[in-house]
Amino acid sequence: MHQVFATFLLVYRELYIIFLMDDNDFIKENIVGRQESWKKRARHYARVTLSAVLFGTLSAGIFAVLEPKFAGHFSDNEPETVRFETEPETSEAETEEETTEETTKETEPETTQTEPETEEVPKETVSVENVVREEIRKYQYNVEDYERMNSALQQVAASADHSLVEVRSRETANDFFGQLVKSGKSSAGVVIARTSGEVLILTSDTVARDSGSIEAVFYGDKTYSASVKSVDEADGIAIVSVPLTSLSYRDVQGIRIISMGDSSMIRRGDMIIAVGAPAGVYSSSTVGSVASVAYNTVSADGNIKDMIADIDIDPSYGSFVLNTDGELVGWIKSDEKASEHGYEHIVGISDYLDVIETISNGTEFAYLGLKAQEMTQEMTEARLPEGLYIRESIQNSPAYDAGIQNGDVLVGINDKEIRKMVDYHEALRELRVGDEADVAIMRQNGAEYVRVHFTVTVAGR
Repeated sequence: MHQVFATFLLVYRELYIIFLMDDNDFIKENIVGRQESWKKRARHYARVTLSAVLFGTLSAGIFAVLEPKFAGHFSDNEPETVRFETEPETSEAETEEETTEETTKETEPETTQTEPETEEVPKETVSVENVVREEIRKYQYNVEDYERMNSALQQVAASADHSLVEVRSRETANDFFGQLVKSGKSSAGVVIARTSGEVLILTSDTVARDSGSIEAVFYGDKTYSASVKSVDEADGIAIVSVPLTSLSYRDVQGIRIISMGDSSMIRRGDMIIAVGAPAGVYSSSTVGSVASVAYNTVSADGNIKDMIADIDIDPSYGSFVLNTDGELVGWIKSDEKASEHGYEHIVGISDYLDVIETISNGTEFAYLGLKAQEMTQEMTEARLPEGLYIRESIQNSPAYDAGIQNGDVLVGINDKEIRKMVDYHEALRELRVGDEADVAIMRQNGAEYVRVHFTVTVAGR
């Protein structure tokens, strides 16, 4: 450090002498003697330039080392809004491809003009997808093919290691002999976002129900204190926060945010990878496939895509589901009946992005507690009122407590008419926890339906 300071003083002195001589002509006139040669002046300026370069390089290095440590002390205190996107971005290669195709079409206009009847040919040809499927079916796989595929799946599972977390709840109590005993629960978690002040982890609500402290164990057994940011008991999930200030610089750089996939694109037969704790221990993984897909399955306050996976796991600590691109597409929802036969229900991430985004920002998503569906043709022919047919008013939910019953038809919330499920979702987004919502339903009274209004206190989920 002393050498650096001495170098700085040397540079300052040389520059001062140069400027002083330029500004004071009388000094030059009084100097008597032989003038310095051009070689000596060149060496002098070279030393000055080299010293300036060294000083600038040293300053830049010190700034690069110290800036990450002090950046957090000067950042704005306003909370950042967490948002999730699953739609793929158009890559440069795809853009160039499209540009090339457009250029080709423009440079060959005469082909289209001279043979317009060739436009009908593609309708008669077999699609590329069918050709590929047929070739795959005919292909005779060998052991090397299986090993290559297994190696690729192992790499996908390993790529998620830096995004996976073990979340623990810890409680301390005295046993019968007065000894301090620690107890608690744990569950798998996954890093879904990182702001300028915290790391956000999606996990099960089981660890958030305890009143004790929360810990997050990252890859490499790095343990840090955490806190519960928000809980959605209706869906069994929670968001846990770890302050960035408590993490070391190296650990922050090692944490990876999981990429969000589109669960609506999953089809029957697709291969999936379960990570987290599918074997009953953390940092384990296994492979399975989607056995069944059911669309528009009735759920609390909406419809979801119900998927069943042919996969054998231990549901004790939770597991997350990845597609073959390593993207998060859901998590395993344990079902005792399904587990007996080696099948598990998958909760698709796309159906819950709105909820996850809301609770990640520290707020609660509006919850009424209605399992409703759009009118079928049979219901319309039976002359049921236009709206959403309530199949179940969930027990102890806000709608249930207000008096809404199974078999009622939801037709309005506040000033918004409800006809389709999308209308219901839009109305829920406008509600806030604690609001007094005016819910209108049509209830059967003999051979007719009458309109009834209920005041429902909106809860959070």
